[in-house]
Amino acid sequence: MRDFFIEIFSDYGRVIVFLHIVSACLLVGSMFVMRFVIQPVEVGIMDEKIKFDTYIKMMKRYIIFLLPVMLIIVITSLFMNFGLGFKSGNPTTYVMVHTKEALWTFIAFNFVYMYFKYLKANKGFKEENYIEVEENIVLMVKYLIPLNLVLALISIYFGVILRGY
Repeated sequence: MRDFFIEIFSDYGRVIVFLHIVSACLLVGSMFVMRFVIQPVEVGIMDEKIKFDTYIKMMKRYIIFLLPVMLIIVITSLFMNFGLGFKSGNPTTYVMVHTKEALWTFIAFNFVYMYFKYLKANKGFKEENYIEVEENIVLMVKYLIPLNLVLALISIYFGVILRGY
């Protein structure tokens, strides 16, 4: 299996790195937009039903957007990890690779947690329990997305170090 990753990476290394970087940019950019562009606009909507309906729809589309982006990041990172030979290289570099993997694993689990919070918010919206909706939406938009944003930026910084810049 390892040879498969190495062979594919040797043939398509630039494309794999390109997809990895583009996906990371899309993820970080989308988190930034959600927290600092869309959320402040949503707060200004006075009608709770319209505001929460918009939040629910926005979070659903965001989660659907995240699935392929996260999948591409995971798949390309596997190819890069094996293809660049981090395991047989500098031990410090290999530790940094594992640190990046740990950060992205936490980010992925955080997104899974956000999905369950979305489900609770959606259920609360259907039952017209707007307190439940607000608690879950606020948790996602004000805390979980910014946490993932910070962790993703740290991981990107580690990626820049790994590339030797």
